[in-house]
Parts: sequence; structure tokens; C-alpha cells
Amino acid sequence: MFGWGSGEELKVRKEATQIFRKLYPNVKVNEIWLPSDSIDQKLDAALAAGNAGDVIMMSPDWYGLRSKWFEDLTPYVQKDHLDLQSIYTPGIDVGYVDKDGKREGLPVTASSFVFAYNKDIFDKAGISYPTDNWTWDDFKNICEKVSSGSGVNRIYGTVSHWVLPNFATIAYGGKMYNDDWTKELVDDSNSLKGLQMFGDLFAKNVIPSSAASSAMPMDQMFAAGKAAIYPMGLFEAKQIATEIGNNFKWDIVLPPKDLNGKNTDVSYLTGFAMNKSSKNKAAAWAYIKTMSTNKEIADLYCQVDIPSLKESAETTFKSSKIGNTQISTEKFEKGLEVAILNPWGGALAKAGDQYSQMWQQITTLHKPASDAVKEFAPRIQSALNELKSEK
Repeated sequence: MFGWGSGEELKVRKEATQIFRKLYPNVKVNEIWLPSDSIDQKLDAALAAGNAGDVIMMSPDWYGLRSKWFEDLTPYVQKDHLDLQSIYTPGIDVGYVDKDGKREGLPVTASSFVFAYNKDIFDKAGISYPTDNWTWDDFKNICEKVSSGSGVNRIYGTVSHWVLPNFATIAYGGKMYNDDWTKELVDDSNSLKGLQMFGDLFAKNVIPSSAASSAMPMDQMFAAGKAAIYPMGLFEAKQIATEIGNNFKWDIVLPPKDLNGKNTDVSYLTGFAMNKSSKNKAAAWAYIKTMSTNKEIADLYCQVDIPSLKESAETTFKSSKIGNTQISTEKFEKGLEVAILNPWGGALAKAGDQYSQMWQQITTLHKPASDAVKEFAPRIQSALNELKSEK
């Protein structure tokens, strides 16, 4: 089994394998775990060399990058009569089946985002707390109103989180590209509106500049009471809760709604695939199926992620709290239901690099979004065209 991870999440993954060993004592499992920042290079090398293992941890946001190495799991699902739609947590099985109907993997865990907010800052500014019905216009107005002070005493509306670029185009109902990745849509009027909104917040110093962010990491900035709002991923929630401690009162809310009245969110999904060249496919399938559908394992994963199994998500996860707080994790599951998959991973990374450069033009150099999009939209389209030609 070839995978990646660190910290509490890796600890849980190893414990999940121990449960599998007890269920299948005649199957020997050799786990190879790598840091997430080195997985791509080492996995590709292992696949090319033919020693990547029978089971491979994967994410659907690879967007077909390693599809040729993966066994189609559809026959296995059909043979075992698995009704995945009924047993899976809503939103967690996105992207695992390609356009030709090939199932590349089964989901195991997911992470989505909520927006944490500092109640003390809101109270001091005399502003009502956000609700799950707030909009991106509300977000913009709140951020501007709670920002105050200067220099080291500056209070920002929100931190410069790396996930913000992924929210920008969807904030007002736009998209990065169409469903088959053949046409960029960053030049759509709704996408432009979201990009310009964030550009305005950076220009007004409502969101900290690169210099200010480098002086204090974003999690510490929020934990120290220097920012009113923090887009919080489930994977970082426990750590940030520990950093906040008793510094101030806080809570979480779903990300704002778009023009269609739907909450927006971004998800990061992790599952397992079977190596097509595996000589132990029966054992590999047993491992993948168990990791994805076993209740004891799903309950275990609730400690760090949203589990694939709906039964666990609606019971164990729903009753879980963030760290040592009384704040429920339930909103993460609700956010997952409406989330888009991390948009620039895997095969789309080259187009994502162009999008990131465009984002810097808008947020750091304060170029009007229309001008930046005019320059970079053709480059994003070129990268998408290149992807299409490779297929």
C-alpha cells in the first residue's frame, strides 16, 4: 500500500490498517507512507518502475493524471452489489468516475471549509455575527467594517488563506472552466466580479499583503486576534482551536452564498485506487473496500476528516467537536454537499499555475481584474488545449 500523510491523519490511517489486518489475518500489508510534499515525484517513479504497490492512495483532483495505472473498480463494485449512492456521504464520491465510466478509486475521507470568526472583534465593531445565509456581498462589507488600526496593531477582515483564489470565481456564480475542461471561464462576468471583489479587499488592506502575511502565519494571525475571519479547513481546525485556546470567543459559519442562493465551498478528497499491474487484486480490493465502507474505520476517521460512510458521518462525525471546544463539526459535512473539487490539481496544474499568476497580478500588483484576465485567460486556455491534445 503506497500513500502519504502526516500528524494525526497519518496516525489514523495506520490504525485503520490495523483494523483491516484483524479482519483479514491472512493478508500481509506492507505500508509505505511518504510526506505529502514528496508523493508526486516518488509515486510517479514507483509507477514507472513497477513497484508502486497493489493499492495506491489517490485523489480525484488528479483529474486523470495517473489514470492509465489504475484498475477499473466498476466490475468489483457490481460483483459485490455495493449501492454506493446510498451508503456514501453526499459530496464525497465526486470525481472518482471518469467521463468514460471508469471508476478509478473509492473515497475514504474528505475535507471542506467553514469560515471561523472572532466574536470579540465583531462585538467591538458593533456588527452582527454572520449566519449560514450570508452572501459574498455581506462578507465584503463585514471585512471592510471590522478592519481597523495600522502597522502591528492592524486588525484585518480576513487572512490571506491559500484557498481564497479557489473561492474567487465561484463567489458570484462563475467558474474556472467548463465541465469537460476544454474552455476557460475566468473571463465570464460573474467570475470577473468575484476576482475584482478580492482585488478590492487586498487593495484596501482588508486582507493582509504578502509582506504582512510572511511576518505572521495566517493561523497565528487569527489565533492572536489580528483577523476577524478565517477560512478554516477541517484538516487544520483542531490545531487552530488549540492555538486560540481561551484568547477569545469564536464560532464557525458556512461559506457565503453565491448569486443563486447556494453556499459555496471547496473540497479536498482522498481515496484508494488499485494498481492495474497488481498480482494481488483480490487482496487489494478487500483493502480498498474495507477502507471505504467499514463502520469501525469510518468512525476512526471521524477524528480527522469527513468519512466516506454516510452512517458514520451522520452519527459519529455529526456529534464530534472541534478540538476541545463545543463547536460542532457538522457544518463541514453540510459544506461538502455543495463543494467544488479542488480545481487546479493533477492534470490541470499547468492551467492552475497561470491562474495563480493572474491572482498575484490582481491581489499583489492591484491590477484591475479585467486587465489581468485579458492577459491570462488565453494562457489558461492554451494550457487546457494542451491537456486536450495530450489525451
